[in-house]
Amino acid sequence: MKHDKLDCHIHILPPARIGGLVRWIKKSFPGHPSREDTTPEEILEDLRDCGVGTVFNLVFPLKEEETESLNEFNREFAASHEGIVPFGSLHIETPGKDEVVERCITELGLAGIKLHPYAQGFEVFSPAFEPVFRKLNELKRPFIVHTGFDIFYGKTQDLEYLGGILDRYPDMPVVLVHSLFPRFELALSLLERYGSLYLDMTNVIACIKYYLDDPGFWASQAGFEDVAGSLDYFYRLLDGFSDRIMFGTDHPAGMGSPRTIYYDFASFDFSEEISVNLLGGTARRFLELHCGY
Repeated sequence: MKHDKLDCHIHILPPARIGGLVRWIKKSFPGHPSREDTTPEEILEDLRDCGVGTVFNLVFPLKEEETESLNEFNREFAASHEGIVPFGSLHIETPGKDEVVERCITELGLAGIKLHPYAQGFEVFSPAFEPVFRKLNELKRPFIVHTGFDIFYGKTQDLEYLGGILDRYPDMPVVLVHSLFPRFELALSLLERYGSLYLDMTNVIACIKYYLDDPGFWASQAGFEDVAGSLDYFYRLLDGFSDRIMFGTDHPAGMGSPRTIYYDFASFDFSEEISVNLLGGTARRFLELHCGY
């Protein structure tokens, strides 16, 4: 099989963390196909079977003492497996955040920094992370951050502060994971204003498909009540900015198996340009422009 897809969003973690991640997703989706004892090699094999040749591997510490070990785990895993682009992370309680960022980039060779404020239990768009933003801006390396699905997580983010970050740090590329779902109008306005901003459509396309398949049921689920008024902006994003939009599976905690996720993507019958960009073109340009790959 030709391995030409680039999955911009997976989570290969130490075994105990993989098990915890799968247990978490099964609480919301009991029939989810991932196993608690799945191995990193099996995760990669699932993706290779779908034609994925390269992945962004995203780690995130749930407690401060995990920070260093997770970043080193990602460095070592990438060194021992082909096609892994490792990103670093840290915790709100991590001391010397700017020094940790610099070590991730210059010493460990990680591509950038990823944070998941809802899973990690803190606000990222806040003064506490200004040292991270300043250092990434200085190094011109990317910041990848979870956004959206507020109702599913029962949490919110300071999106006004996000606008200030984008204003203050123009040399720090930013990827909004899940594209602020379902706030596509805001996502579109931000893309129009900030040239170094990117979107990640992971889980979004499957959710849109589920909504279109059964609007009545999904209208009351996980923020879907806002989807009907946002659909036009979803398509405008894809039509106008696919060169700054990526796509991933979130494996092993995505909206089903990788095969199902790519099937859902294919069901939209997007244009060749949109498909090529989302399935790898945008991410490859992103790596070359912003990560030194």
